[in-house]
Amino acid sequence: MKYYIFLFLAAIMAFSLIVQQNRRPDPKVIPVTTAQPETNKIYPVAIIGAGAAGTMAVKRSVLNNNETLLFAGAIQERRRSRGNWVRTIDNVPGLEKYERAVLELRNEALADLVQSPFGSKLYVIEDSVASIEKESERFKLTDKSGRVYFAKYVVMATGMMDEQPHIQGSIRPILPFANGQTVAYCAVCDGHRSFGKKTVVIGHSESAASIALLLSEKYQLESMTILTNGKKPEFTPKTLEKINSRNIKIFDSPILEILGNIEQRQLTGFKLESGGSVDAEMAFVALGIRPNNQLALQLGAKLDSTGLVVTDTNGESTIPNLFVVGDLRANSMKQVYTAWQHSVETLQLINRRIRENSQQEK
Repeated sequence: MKYYIFLFLAAIMAFSLIVQQNRRPDPKVIPVTTAQPETNKIYPVAIIGAGAAGTMAVKRSVLNNNETLLFAGAIQERRRSRGNWVRTIDNVPGLEKYERAVLELRNEALADLVQSPFGSKLYVIEDSVASIEKESERFKLTDKSGRVYFAKYVVMATGMMDEQPHIQGSIRPILPFANGQTVAYCAVCDGHRSFGKKTVVIGHSESAASIALLLSEKYQLESMTILTNGKKPEFTPKTLEKINSRNIKIFDSPILEILGNIEQRQLTGFKLESGGSVDAEMAFVALGIRPNNQLALQLGAKLDSTGLVVTDTNGESTIPNLFVVGDLRANSMKQVYTAWQHSVETLQLINRRIRENSQQEK
């Protein structure tokens, strides 16, 4: 009898080990060690943020052989940016292999830069910028620890965060499913995941309705439902006509509970306060954004109606030598490849200005 018990326990342990080996843990930010910057020196470039845009910006700046300050952000600040939570990216070739694409690319890129011939040009500050001021031809940046730095050009890559639905007063119920990518926030990035599925859009604005219509038209959904979560729908009569023509249902009852397997992060539906429930295998949240624009506000940069920073085509804001790349920039797609393009174009322009100023000083 003891022999069979032993075999049973051994089988359980072996199965548990296999599960653990196949469940890849979430990667963490891996700090890199660089020389500490001088506090009384004006550096050519300072980059704030190390998401997709900030990582590409620092890579381009350092490879341009410019001394570069990178404010990688304190933990609590990084959590407020969409890039910190991005999981698998299917719509950019080569990124499908990553569990947490933006985070892992940041770790790889900074590690490579530190080991490169240009490693001495990089100064990584594992902290956030608490305040920023424009002093004539330079910016004064103070981190959360009170240390002060100076830079000629500043590139903001602080991004934004998506608004979360409150389920019975808390955002926590949605998070396990968001981490499993059965709840998404970007129809361009993850719309294809809804193909053939029972799908829900959480939102009450025209934007939410547009996303529901887009997914319904493109991905042969088994069903599409809009949940306003207790909010009054703000759809125009024309939009309502389109919604009805595609047999999209609308429920304005508050969401009582999210249904699914939390451990496996698999969504199955939503229970409503009205007493009914809605089946769902995939959901999209369309409640707007919260731009991380506090530093831009400190400088008085122009913002659009959503709080994003207005720039010219090169990414320069209304504050001379203050540039914005990635999700924080107004009038641009919120995509990894867009962020990369912003960063390359902006840093090339900055590099050109640095060279021109250097030639004039000779």
